[in-house]
Amino acid sequence: MRGVVVLGAAAALLLAACSSGGGERSAADDGPDTAPVDACDWPMWGQSPARTFAAPSDCPTGLSAATVGDLEEEWFFNTEDVVSATPVVVGDTVYVGDWTGRFYALDRDDGSVRWTFDAPPHELVYAGQIVGSAAVGDVDGRRTVYFGAGKTLYALDGATGEEVWRHELNPGGDDLDPTEIETSPVLVAGADGRRLVVIGYDVHNAPTARAGVAALDAASGEEVWTFDPDAGGEPTGCADVWSSPAVDEDAGLVLFGTGNCPSSPDGWTRFSDAMVAVALDDGSLVWRFQPHEPNNDDLDFAGAPNLFTAGDRELVGLGNKDGHYYALDRATGELAWEVEATEPGLNEPGSNFSTGGFIGPTAVADDGTIVGGTAVGPCPCLHGIDATTGEIAWQQDRAAPTYAASAAVGDVAFSGGTDFTLRAVETATGEVRWEQEMGGPVAGGVAVQGDDVFAVAGLREPGQETRAENSGVTRFSLPGGDEEDDGGATTTSAAPSTTLAPLAAFAPTDQGCVGAPCAFSFSLKDPPAGVAPAMTLEVTTDPAAVAVRASGLGPPEAWLRPGSPAAEVGATGYAVFLSKGVDNPNGALVCVLSPLDDAAGTADASGDLACSSDAIPDLGSDFDRLSVLAVDDPSTLPPVAEGFDRLVDTVAFDPPLRPEDP
Repeated sequence: MRGVVVLGAAAALLLAACSSGGGERSAADDGPDTAPVDACDWPMWGQSPARTFAAPSDCPTGLSAATVGDLEEEWFFNTEDVVSATPVVVGDTVYVGDWTGRFYALDRDDGSVRWTFDAPPHELVYAGQIVGSAAVGDVDGRRTVYFGAGKTLYALDGATGEEVWRHELNPGGDDLDPTEIETSPVLVAGADGRRLVVIGYDVHNAPTARAGVAALDAASGEEVWTFDPDAGGEPTGCADVWSSPAVDEDAGLVLFGTGNCPSSPDGWTRFSDAMVAVALDDGSLVWRFQPHEPNNDDLDFAGAPNLFTAGDRELVGLGNKDGHYYALDRATGELAWEVEATEPGLNEPGSNFSTGGFIGPTAVADDGTIVGGTAVGPCPCLHGIDATTGEIAWQQDRAAPTYAASAAVGDVAFSGGTDFTLRAVETATGEVRWEQEMGGPVAGGVAVQGDDVFAVAGLREPGQETRAENSGVTRFSLPGGDEEDDGGATTTSAAPSTTLAPLAAFAPTDQGCVGAPCAFSFSLKDPPAGVAPAMTLEVTTDPAAVAVRASGLGPPEAWLRPGSPAAEVGATGYAVFLSKGVDNPNGALVCVLSPLDDAAGTADASGDLACSSDAIPDLGSDFDRLSVLAVDDPSTLPPVAEGFDRLVDTVAFDPPLRPEDP
């Protein structure tokens, strides 16, 4: 099970509204260069089949701990919707897809569109149509781009965007077929010299279809082999593969992780919560490793395995949602070492839902430090691990929880987080050397090519139809290069004034919290120790009004993440805000929680807090979320980078609250 959300939601349907077709090309563009894929490009997720997520040490770059603070934004390209995939960069072209199913080829120098391709939507996806990265290679004389959308793997001509072939996983299913590709393909050479593209796929724990790993002929799309964790028996839904495979081409091994088993213990299989190695030539099992007994704690192996050398041992390492990183002997699957970086994000053990631990993959830096972030759960959330000994080298508090991949170049590692911030840290110490506010939460990693860093931002709650407005791709570069700044940089606008005219009414809507009180769940963040919070919300549509009542919140500063920028500023009270979206948090102050008064006009000794308002500022937009934050200055929204660290709890509106037409 995923648990991969920033603002606490379970899996839901996403009805993507995009047209099928492909190869829509900019008339003014002369196409990408035709030089072969270079070893210093970033042609797939993790940079290479070894998934080290690190630029090769012999590739020229000016990026280092001493220079990374000089990075400047060169351009920003605004996509149609969320981008959670890491861009891939080959020569002068950047390739990436978004949640609508639109795939883009962009000019590396200025971010202009070379061509786009719209994949037909698959009805049942967890979050978006394209959530993984592409793989790019030269196959049979053609620059070819491979990516998954819905339940189908596509191969496109890299120069034109025209479809070369498509391969549907679990073909023949209906619109409710749970099959989905959430992994990123890897392009490798098979033992017979034939190019193969290897992909994992999952079924969202549904016992109605098969998950597994497939190897396809890269030239034709024909299936070469499939690894079925259920071995031809009835599907169990207990071995999803949303961990992107790594490949050791020399040893002929494909290595990947598997997901949890919600029907445990009855449905538990030998491939649940497992690291697995199969043969590259035929997909036969080589070894498996299971660190857990049967459980209902959602302890998936996600991300992607790292292949690295420690001393004289060839290892494969992968973090788990239990907060541990496991390093195994690559040939045998025997445990070399294991380290606990944090605890899993389990608000309710046995609930089959965890939001924490390792979800985004780690990077293996040149100095032998494994750098990676952990998701919503106990922090610190950014960790450095010694690849040889397995000991924690450092941990730091400034970085927020993350679902994004880390990436390394030289002595610098990049990690983005739920706090709308992309950071560069020194791999030896974890010291922050550069940080940049982004246009939304960062759920995808970066690609590094030379002096350039290509990053993405934007996220919204799976299941909501409102598209993310600020999502896209940004190119950062060191100054002094041969490219000119085209002036395309964008900045986050300031929070609007609350002196705007109030809304008269919201449009009628039939959903929870509207017309009757509903309870906040407190399922996203663990409440501070020693408090037992309770809070209710009621929205009135006509006239537009909001009322919140709370008890047991405790001191505001206790809700701030220790070591975070928000904790450095502090908090003195609680404020209620309506906002436009996860990726566009500019919104409106509704009211400030204050003690209830008794009939005599004195503060209620119970410590209960409440506020209400029928003066909701009209921002000319919908509101899709109400959040309660621990704030220092209740009159304004805090900086976006501090939003999650100040969050007490939040409620999403689906559909959004819309102003009533006059």
